[in-house]
Order: sequence, then C-alpha cells, then structure tokens
Amino acid sequence: VSAGAMKFGQKFTEMIAATHPSVSDQFLCYKTLKKCLKAIPENKATTANGDTTVKPGEKRKLTDEQRLFLKTLNAELQKFNRFFISAEEDFVMKETKLEAAYRQVVNTDGSRAPSFTMQRCRASCRALADFHGELVLMEHWVSLNYTALVKILKKHDKRSNLSLRSPFLVSVLQQPFYSTEVLTQLITKTESRFRKVNALIASRGNEAEANGETNGHVANGADAEDNEDVVATVSTAEVSLSLSRTKAAMECWNGMKDSDSIKRPLGDVPVLQAKRVRSS
Repeated sequence: VSAGAMKFGQKFTEMIAATHPSVSDQFLCYKTLKKCLKAIPENKATTANGDTTVKPGEKRKLTDEQRLFLKTLNAELQKFNRFFISAEEDFVMKETKLEAAYRQVVNTDGSRAPSFTMQRCRASCRALADFHGELVLMEHWVSLNYTALVKILKKHDKRSNLSLRSPFLVSVLQQPFYSTEVLTQLITKTESRFRKVNALIASRGNEAEANGETNGHVANGADAEDNEDVVATVSTAEVSLSLSRTKAAMECWNGMKDSDSIKRPLGDVPVLQAKRVRSS
C-alpha cells in the first residue's frame, strides 16, 4: 500500500509504534473507539428539518452504544489533559534548570559570560537541542491527537443518527491539552537560546583557527578533552533512537496535515462561534 493510499488508522498506529513507550499509551485509543462505533446500529433517521447536529442545550435520547462511545471519548479527553498538564509542568521546571546552565555561558546581551568554557557551552547547546526535540514532539502529540479526534468523530457522524463532530470539537478547543501557548513560548525561547550558544561555539572555533599556527597543539588538546567529557555523557545509541523517533513522528504528521480534516476541522461550525469559544 502506498503512503498516499494508507488509511489514517494505519498511519496513526505506525506513528505510535515509533514513539517512546512512556508516551505511546497517551495517544487516542483509536481502535477502541472504532470498536465502539461498530456496535452502534447504522441509522440515518433525521429530524424534521433533516439536521442531525446536536444543538447547545438540546437533549437527545442516546442508545447504550452511543453512550459508551461518548463515555470512552470523554475518558480519552481527560487522559489527554492529565498527560499534557503534567508534561507542561515538567517542561517549565526543566526550562528553569536549563536557563541556569545557559547563563553560565551567555550574558543577557548575548556575549560570553565570565564563567564561559567550551565544555559548558557544548553541554548547554546539546541540552537545549534535546529539550527542543521534546517540545516539538509534544506539539506534534497535540496535533495528532486532535486529528485523530476529528477522524473518529467524522466516522461516528457517518454511521449514527447523531452529529457530534462540530459541537464536540468546539468543546475540545477549551480543553487544557489544546491550550499550547506556554508550549509555543518555550519552543521560541529554546530556539533563540540555542542559536546564541551555537554562535558562541562557532566564534570560539574561528578564534582557535586563527591562533592555530602558534599554539594549535595546546588548543586542540584542550578541545579534545572537552569533547571527550561531553560525548562521554551521552549514549550514541540513545541519540540515534531519539532522532529516529522524532523523525518518524514528524514524517507521519507531515503526511497527514494536508487532509481536509486538518484544513477544516470544525466542519460546518461557524468561524465566529469557534472564535467566541476561544476567547471565553
């Protein structure tokens, strides 16, 4: 099966398999929800005006199968929220620690700090790169789970006599896991710090090259020692595995982001209604 023809469920499963075990069970239980859907009898009976969408405050009598689907879906939202809130708290604490190490090598104006050493600079650069990878993966986790919600709700509305997609997704916009302002700020800040640290490493390298003819053997010896200290703290296998998982997640997302459900996730919900919910 070609990548273009591959169904969302298969892509989603492959992406989950490529993520770290500590995160893989935090994605939407897509297969479980599909099983719930199959238990719902196909019924396209509509209201008098042909509209099956649940309006705000409107009560509809649900079947046991529909109740189970909604119960499972709401449980998944709570799972998302718990995981995201916990991860966000960890990110904020980790950023504080990284800032302390960053300030040992970079002043507020971007120049070298008095305590600057190449070993500290490289260590800070690597830590910022790793942290940025974690943040980006969390950003993709939010996007992928939202996409999975859109897909499963679309399947529900095709099968059931109840249109849940639009009103449920408006509710999702208010969920903690969908509020990524802090995450976005951390990504921006980390990228800025990484560029500054990397610039200091590059400038130090240029200085060493310029002075290489006179004391090259001394400088190179010190750099080699720094390199050994830094590299020794990181497992090559861990680096390779981390990069492969990040790449797999991003490739999966890039393969799905052009779908209609991403471009128009709220279906027929008016844009103004969505904006009003966001601002409330």
